[in-house]
Amino acid sequence: MLKAIGSKTNLSDSDITAYYQLVSDLLNNEVVLKMNEYNHHGRTTCFQHCLNVSYYNYKICRLLSLDERAGARAGLLHDLFLYDWHTYKRGKGERLHGFTHAYTSLSNVKDNFEINKLEEDIIAKHMFPLNLLSFPKYRESFVIVLVDKYCGLAEVIDYQAYKIINICRKMSFLRRKKIIAESN
Repeated sequence: MLKAIGSKTNLSDSDITAYYQLVSDLLNNEVVLKMNEYNHHGRTTCFQHCLNVSYYNYKICRLLSLDERAGARAGLLHDLFLYDWHTYKRGKGERLHGFTHAYTSLSNVKDNFEINKLEEDIIAKHMFPLNLLSFPKYRESFVIVLVDKYCGLAEVIDYQAYKIINICRKMSFLRRKKIIAESN
């Protein structure tokens, strides 16, 4: 079942055919599915992050009467860089992942899919304002800037909460074990 973070909506359900029809070819594409192999934010895979961004891009673009198709599709492809940025070794003179991955993703997208100028701008500019010279040209590009940051933050908070809950469970288990040992 495909769900975006914080959403109860099954994104592969025929009840939301409008969104699913826009991205179903991408959701079943082997290149896109390779993003499942890479962690992105905490315990969120790159694929799941892109699904999160895609769905909320779609919802906001639709709400604002913008190009929801471009928002959904570019959102699903915006981080198609296909490497683990946590362990990636930069070459001499190469910039940090945050400054380069939008263009790496765009190159991978162009190698594998037909996209229009709007989708190209959305993917290339999604890291604004980190990439100050990549000022978004379209309103849909501004939407992904905000949605990408929101989803990334939600994913990091989810991971930190997960870690805290596990620590609390271990402490509770150890406390119970100590109480049982003391009572014997």
